Amino acid sequence: MATHMTLNRMFVIKAPVIVPHCMKTSNDSNVNANLWHQRYGHLSFKGMSVLVQKEMVTGLPKLKQPNEECSNCMKGKQHRKNVPKKSSWRASTKLELVHSDICGPINPESNGKKRYFITFTDDLSRRTWIYF
Repeated sequence: MATHMTLNRMFVIKAPVIVPHCMKTSNDSNVNANLWHQRYGHLSFKGMSVLVQKEMVTGLPKLKQPNEECSNCMKGKQHRKNVPKKSSWRASTKLELVHSDICGPINPESNGKKRYFITFTDDLSRRTWIYF
């Protein structure tokens, strides 16, 4: 396929337009509704009905909310208990309570060619030690 260059050094490509075909695989409206629900990032069915009513999306059919709940949406709505802002217990002497954390592998590596480090923090004094 030969092309020519325009004056602004762009190539002109003539390509035929491919018309997409859509095939229906299921008549079950619940499966169809769940599929659209997933395609729109688990948007609520009320939100999808607004899209249909206001003609904000072309090709989205009018959907009926299925009887069963989406398991991923249910998991996403679960909440953990809040982490308390203040600890109920604090150390009263040095090194009575030490917090530790390990990190790695890290890029780039340290000057000593280490890719991991560990920290120790005294709860009372907040003094921290780091070892590579």
